[in-house]
Amino acid sequence: MLTETISTLAERFPFASDDTPGYDTFFQELLNIVRNKTTDPILGGQIKAYVLDWLGRHPLDRFDTYSDSSYRRDYIGRCPHTHWEAIVMSWKRGNTTAIHAHPQFAGYHFADGIFKVEIFEPAGGGKARLADTITIDKPTGLFSVGREGSFDNHIHRITCLSGTGHSLHIYSDDALKGLAYEEIG
Repeated sequence: MLTETISTLAERFPFASDDTPGYDTFFQELLNIVRNKTTDPILGGQIKAYVLDWLGRHPLDRFDTYSDSSYRRDYIGRCPHTHWEAIVMSWKRGNTTAIHAHPQFAGYHFADGIFKVEIFEPAGGGKARLADTITIDKPTGLFSVGREGSFDNHIHRITCLSGTGHSLHIYSDDALKGLAYEEIG
């Protein structure tokens, strides 16, 4: 009998993430939006509107630290009680994520830069097949609502196509618990 081994994003992301002070107001307002609400597309739309409005007034140039080997992750809020988290990611051309999934809610808000977002469908055994590709070239928000308690929701890969770029990600639980996949044709 073969044993199926599926890794998590944390096992494939060897770089430390930093905690960034100064974003308490942003994060507390986010927690106010999600408090006592059902995680559904209506809530997703509220989060998207809030984050895009906030990004329109707060450029992410404070996060202009990049790596040649991988995108950078800077936490700007994490709640130990609800598990919601907000992370700014700083990208250089060619930085890419592994093919991975997330908890029930995952929101991606692209502030600047050009990105390729590839959406995958599960193919079993830790494998995934490309289903769609989206190019992001202006401030945009995307979100996905999946199954509660699961970390195999919204399988995707993000690649930076511009010289640099920033995105702000919102998750309903620890994003690094998301399952990682291998691509098949």
